[in-house]
Amino acid sequence: MTAATRPDDRDVIAAHVATAIARHREQAGFVRLVAEELPPRERPAWLAVAACLDSGNVADGIKAADTSLAPWVPLFASPSGDPRLPARILQAAVGLRCGGGHTRWAAIAYPAVMAVLALGLLAFLSVTVLATFESIFRDFGLELPLLTRATLAIRPFIASVWQPLIAVAVVVIVGRWLLTRQMSSSAGSTADFTRCLARLVASTMPPQDAVAVAARLVTARPLDTAAPRRPLTYAATAALDCDPHAAAILLDAIAAAHEDLCRGSSGAGPLLVGPALIAVIAVLVGFVLLGLLLPLMHLINALS
Repeated sequence: MTAATRPDDRDVIAAHVATAIARHREQAGFVRLVAEELPPRERPAWLAVAACLDSGNVADGIKAADTSLAPWVPLFASPSGDPRLPARILQAAVGLRCGGGHTRWAAIAYPAVMAVLALGLLAFLSVTVLATFESIFRDFGLELPLLTRATLAIRPFIASVWQPLIAVAVVVIVGRWLLTRQMSSSAGSTADFTRCLARLVASTMPPQDAVAVAARLVTARPLDTAAPRRPLTYAATAALDCDPHAAAILLDAIAAAHEDLCRGSSGAGPLLVGPALIAVIAVLVGFVLLGLLLPLMHLINALS
């Protein structure tokens, strides 16, 4: 995250940065060790936190928080000497954003490939195979059965609409992907916000301060518990009225619900489209093959 901290929450974050540096300077070496194991893109933010803890420079710590707040959250959420802090640092280093992107893309790509395959097969049959057999039947002057006549009758229609159908399929697939991505992003942001809020509230940080820090973490606009809006849900706001321990448990449950929504935002529908399209392709191919083979079988019988 590179956006500058908003003026209305800068003082809150600065105060907690100063407190975290005073409490956890002995964790500088561990944070540096964790930073060395991170990907190069994420490493500088954690090294900056380690340097601030090592030097005790609050001004540099505020600048580091402006750049990336995620490494500071476990420090904010832990009292001095808390044995759980190393585990929280490792958890924060792994990342807050819920996964499932590849799964969602696979769930959409599968029916998309099957739809394009079905349309491509129809186009191939109508433009090449059916046209060739229609010419053969005409040259032999065969009396065609009903099934063959029905098969050949749909050829002009398919030949004229397969291109627009592919275009429509592409638009539907892209629209579905964008909708799924937006739904997942919203659920993931809410899950990250609520999980961070649970950690901060459990440390007895004032609720409004916790909301400000968690909002900054997910780059949300300033939030107010008096008028909740995403990523601060009404359920999370109600949980803040409980004592810190109970509130943290409730917030964790709310975050877990949004993580489940994030992972399963594409639903089971796309997974059922693929098998359905396979069945449709099998029926179409069987219908066409049977329609084309019947006149040939009649011809062979007549010649024999």
